[in-house]
Amino acid sequence: MADNKAKNDSDAEMETSMPLPQVTESQKELASQAMSEFDKKQYGSCCSLMHKLIAQRPTDPKVAHNKAVAEFFQSGFLTTDEFRQQLSKVCQMAHVNIDNSESLEDVDHSVIYFNQAVILYHLRQYKAALNILDKLFQYIEPLGSSIVGTYRLSFRYTVESSVRDRKYVDSNNEFQEEALAKKATMLLVELYLCTYQPEKAMGMVHYAEKTVFTAGKNAGEKENKEDQVDEAWKPKISLYKTRCLLMMKSMKSCKREIKSLMSTQAMNTAVIYLKSNFEHLRGNHKKAMKMLGSVSTSDFTEAGECMPVMYNNNLGCIHFHLSKHHLGAFHFRKAFQENENAIKDIKRGAEHNKNLSGKTLNSIGMSRHFELLYNMGIQLLHCGKAMPAFDCLVEAVQVFRSNPRLWLRLAECCIMANRQNNDEDRKLEKRLEVIQGSDGSGIHRKLRLGPGLKKDNPSPGTPAIPAATHEFAALCLKNALHLLPEDPLTAEKVPIEDSDTVKITPEMVLVPAPPGNPLKAAEVASLRCSILAASAYVALCLNDYTLALLHAENLLKQPKLTGAQRYLGHLYMAEAQVAMDKIADAIQLLNPELVVDISLTLPENKTEQDKSERDPEASESKGYFYPWSPKDLTRAKAIAQYNLATAHAIRGEYDKAGQNLGESSSRIGTPLPAQMYFLKLYLDLIEGRRNMAQVVIKDHFGHVTPNRVEMKMNSKPGVPRPDTAVS
Repeated sequence: MADNKAKNDSDAEMETSMPLPQVTESQKELASQAMSEFDKKQYGSCCSLMHKLIAQRPTDPKVAHNKAVAEFFQSGFLTTDEFRQQLSKVCQMAHVNIDNSESLEDVDHSVIYFNQAVILYHLRQYKAALNILDKLFQYIEPLGSSIVGTYRLSFRYTVESSVRDRKYVDSNNEFQEEALAKKATMLLVELYLCTYQPEKAMGMVHYAEKTVFTAGKNAGEKENKEDQVDEAWKPKISLYKTRCLLMMKSMKSCKREIKSLMSTQAMNTAVIYLKSNFEHLRGNHKKAMKMLGSVSTSDFTEAGECMPVMYNNNLGCIHFHLSKHHLGAFHFRKAFQENENAIKDIKRGAEHNKNLSGKTLNSIGMSRHFELLYNMGIQLLHCGKAMPAFDCLVEAVQVFRSNPRLWLRLAECCIMANRQNNDEDRKLEKRLEVIQGSDGSGIHRKLRLGPGLKKDNPSPGTPAIPAATHEFAALCLKNALHLLPEDPLTAEKVPIEDSDTVKITPEMVLVPAPPGNPLKAAEVASLRCSILAASAYVALCLNDYTLALLHAENLLKQPKLTGAQRYLGHLYMAEAQVAMDKIADAIQLLNPELVVDISLTLPENKTEQDKSERDPEASESKGYFYPWSPKDLTRAKAIAQYNLATAHAIRGEYDKAGQNLGESSSRIGTPLPAQMYFLKLYLDLIEGRRNMAQVVIKDHFGHVTPNRVEMKMNSKPGVPRPDTAVS
């Protein structure tokens, strides 16, 4: 049987390698009739004619290709798997390796590669499709109309079927007879946008506008006349230009393009969503929301996108920037529900088409489950719901694992799950932990002081297993740092021997951050500061003081630090030094006079921030996404001064400790954090001021010290060392 199989394979190979017979007049007539029926969208008649033609030319890959395309159109784009199998057979007949774009050498095979790129595009394998289109683009100029005639039954409406951004899709059904070069160019622009390369996309649009889409231009004519662009393609080109400008955040140019677009084209869904996105990026969130309300959300777009999903997702993003986080979470939940309903509708439709694959080509990549998970996780994190946010982001990171910002947010979920906010130590239950209870009665009554608020409870298991622990947070932060470019402050200085070495400029730094735009150099620098601050905090929580000191030192060396990050860097560095018995160095860092700025804005951006504060109409988004504590400079100095008092107390300088503690408690405001009561009792007892300690206990812990009972405490209690930080 093996010999028979080898013989059959060799016979098939000989058949495909044999030269094709000449095309007869009757075969030309059949092909012409089939093309005419295809153009009339009479796919059943077209398939019948193609069956007759394939019977006469069974080894012709062009006929087999056109037959497969016609059958795919006849099925309503439901037989995607079958079509891919037929395309593979065509490749075997034509001796084409479809998986290797470098093997494209024959111009006649361009349509096969184009169709493969279209399928990969709808499967959301954008990089693979882009590799094919980049190679195919080298053949676009010499293609001409002959190639389109060779594989005439190529995909229709391919460029219009935008998978990623349906809000930018033009719904006009009018591109019936466009050349392969035009469709390949538009698909290439779409792929550049899907892979967040707006500069390349804009360059391709300008090139296509001057060459590919110029109507009636002869070879000797100049290419700089804008009025030569084919009128049928002008709206599409204008839409792509606007998308590129929005992604590049070029607001001035985008405003002019949108104005031109709205004056030359009806206000359809694509234009409205573009305008809404533009207003959102400008900070006019209410205006953007009003424009979204004028769009119908009751159906799918022609390209297969679920409009209710996109509508609710965009509303959730707008409410996020308006700091209405719970309302934003509501719209994201609604978007989830609409996404699930859309998938169920597709499955329900597949049950009625048992002989078909089920999903249409443009609905294969329709689901936005993981993008919505990402948005929902960020929103819940700002709502203060750490565990639900953690569950969303853990699932999303499986798909967007190359996003360093997502790893940081995941670590922040772990931090928040273990400590909700900085005012947690002011709560009553925390202050009640200062006095754990009492023993004895009368003059023999003894009070038991608590061990402190810092608990060393290492989490069980391995940090590689996702759990909202500090150990897993440390792993997430390590991943985030690893995904960033090498820090120029810690990079080894390698002497440059070659004078022709290309110098890397900040504009060349782009770090992938799906599902969002790539991070530019300034964003990478800001993100690194945030990661280092969180890493220092997590290392302190894990009692890894050497690593905490390293992260804090690296943070303070960063060139662009906000006032808040510099403040945290000093606190974390001082706490690590105290734990490592470098108290003299810590005392210098904790000088409250050094605290002069705790703003969350970089110095060069403060002018714009002050302007928006003076002009309430300049921006509709007030405040920060999440409340920051300490809120003012006075309280920030008080926290630093408390830590200074703690350092003096550990050093044995009780007078200085008491003086700094008194000044700090008067500035920090009531209720005082529990740590201050610990330190006050510690200083009073260790210096023998028993009466003063009793006054503090009576005033603040009277529930365990009735006035009618005389209390007596040890003058030399074995109290623990005070906590070294109020975070």
